[in-house]
Amino acid sequence: MLNDLIGLQYKWGAHPMDGSGFTDCFALSMEVRRMLGLHDFYPEFKWVYDLYEEEKVGGLQVLKWIRARSERIKQPRVGALFRASSFSGSIALATVISDDRAIMIGPGKRVIAMPFANVVKGKFHWAK
Repeated sequence: MLNDLIGLQYKWGAHPMDGSGFTDCFALSMEVRRMLGLHDFYPEFKWVYDLYEEEKVGGLQVLKWIRARSERIKQPRVGALFRASSFSGSIALATVISDDRAIMIGPGKRVIAMPFANVVKGKFHWAK
């Protein structure tokens, strides 16, 4: 199920399940959480895509919204969210998918799964 997400290309405002072959980091993380049976914040923030262009909504703003609806945890758990550096040097949202792996938009502007120890140091957010 999560393997279907690997290789999708980055595009602002695209959702992994819209059939376009594209996604952005927020929609990706929310789809992963939905697949894991966790709360999907996408419907609550869909308005952002309608009102703002990509340049107007930075990764820090997305993280601010996530932080307001989550608690910070030191140990990762499946479904936890964290900040990762994106392909452009900006901030991207990533999601823990196993004890040692996370899914995110990688340097090639494609969805990848990789060991999260390479990209994060203890700043996970758990949103119920």
